[in-house]
Amino acid sequence: MTMRATIRDVAKRAGVSPTTVSMVLNNRPEAISELTRQAVRLAVKELNYRPNQLARSLVTKKTNTIALIIPDNTNLFFAAVSNAVEDAANALDYSVIVANTKNSPRMNAHYLRLFADRMTDGIIAAQSEFASLRETEECVRLLQNLHLPIVLVDRIFKGAALDYVGLDQFEGGYLATRHLLDLGHRRIGCATGPLTLSSLNERLEGYRSALEGAGIAYDPSLVHEGELQLASGAGALPHLLGKNVSAIFAFNDMIAYGIYKEIRNYDLRIPNDLSIIGFDDIVFSDIIQPPLTTVAQPIAAIAGAAVRRLAEIIRNPGSPRGEPQILKPLLKVRGSTRSPRQR
Repeated sequence: MTMRATIRDVAKRAGVSPTTVSMVLNNRPEAISELTRQAVRLAVKELNYRPNQLARSLVTKKTNTIALIIPDNTNLFFAAVSNAVEDAANALDYSVIVANTKNSPRMNAHYLRLFADRMTDGIIAAQSEFASLRETEECVRLLQNLHLPIVLVDRIFKGAALDYVGLDQFEGGYLATRHLLDLGHRRIGCATGPLTLSSLNERLEGYRSALEGAGIAYDPSLVHEGELQLASGAGALPHLLGKNVSAIFAFNDMIAYGIYKEIRNYDLRIPNDLSIIGFDDIVFSDIIQPPLTTVAQPIAAIAGAAVRRLAEIIRNPGSPRGEPQILKPLLKVRGSTRSPRQR
């Protein structure tokens, strides 16, 4: 096996000292001739020299690596988040390691400790709130005791006293429901994820507020609580059809896709017989037939703001907590919603 080239090998090939090689590689402004710089660069290329990042990080205490911890990589929303975080981090010369907890509080804690121990410069955590209050409290204690730059996104526990970038979830729920009301729907079902998550409760409050604004009483029997997965859409559909709804607000696009799949068994058509609106605007929502009306999260903007804030904390350790950044959702009207059919 060929040994990896060292800085001494480069120096020997270029006919200079290791110190000179280091100065050239780090673009130091010392008075080094252009001829010498070219000789060093040529030697680096010929020897395929790469700096030892581990040794460098031991000196600088920085790895230029951040971690992203997501709860579910089968949910296309988090695939989009991962991609957007990587783009934003690369623009600031950070690499990204992504970990998938599979919605497990135990795995979430494992990855938080692992990345803290492996000299990651900081962490973007996409879940700090869980189904039980005890699990949430344990997660928050761990986050606050890691002594590492951390920014929270998406499933945020706002009492954690940590920086976070979020979405105006209330506004998203209101926009979705208001759209259906404006089309003339009055019996609007909800297919939700776990309502122990504050973000989903806020969406539900937006739904309630829109109904109340239209003079319609909130009916809890029209709310079907499940998971943020395809199977929950399939489970919600028969329940909500039994309540004679003319439209369903799915609390994410994955649930909406599950409704699309299940509705084939009922000889019903979207939107002629049932209007569907989703939440997130993930990649397939503009491709399926009919294209899904949905409330879009500004994923690139959320990821960019989270990465920039994390980089600020990394550069300025001990800086005070920043103001929460709350971004606005956007309603995207497509072919899955229309005025209700007269019955």
